[in-house]
Amino acid sequence: MFRNVLVAIDGTETSTRALEVAAELAESVNAKLTLIAVSPDVPGYAYRSGIDVQALEHEAEAETERILREAVDSLPEELPVTKVLRHGSAGERIVEQIEAGGHDLLAMGSRGRGRLTSNVFGSVGAYVHFHSHVAMLVIHPDG
Repeated sequence: MFRNVLVAIDGTETSTRALEVAAELAESVNAKLTLIAVSPDVPGYAYRSGIDVQALEHEAEAETERILREAVDSLPEELPVTKVLRHGSAGERIVEQIEAGGHDLLAMGSRGRGRLTSNVFGSVGAYVHFHSHVAMLVIHPDG
């Protein structure tokens, strides 16, 4: 059975549902629960566009911290949880956390963009699937 559950959250409906399912599972089997949220890097072209990059980075980190805080607040008080905030590529940071934390299950939401869109723009779930050997619980959009 799973003993060390990692939940990737990004504020989407599917990641919220993944958190709910993972929290219920963690409670039922007395597993450790860790939440990870990744603040994205600012695209390289932003540095050349005259945008205040530091302000943009600060805003992205503040939003990611808010998502983590709200996720923790949504959990039962008696459920111990660890939160992890990382910066950069979500897929890469999640894989790093899986390895560093010794997690045996990853729960995450899927955006449901379809195969073509995911192939063009990338998929965090696909990246994790191909770069780690952990069981994955992927919550898909309704519909």
